[in-house]
Amino acid sequence: MQNTNIQDVAQQIFFITDLEKILGRNRLIIRRWWLEDKFPKPVKLNGTTLAWRARTIHEWISDSMG
Repeated sequence: MQNTNIQDVAQQIFFITDLEKILGRNRLIIRRWWLEDKFPKPVKLNGTTLAWRARTIHEWISDSMG
C-alpha cells in the first residue's frame, strides 16, 4: 500500500529534468522564467531539491496556450 502512495506522489510532481523535456527548454531558461514571475515557482523537497506540482504546471501550460 505504501508503494502506491509513493507512486501517486511521484506522478504529482515534476523535477527540472521533467520540465526540460516537457517544455523543450533548458533549466537556465526555466529558472529565468520563474525569477521573472513568468513561470510557477518551485517548492523545496528535503530542503534542497526543487520540484513543481504537476497540477500547477498543467494549469500554466493551459493558460499559456489559451
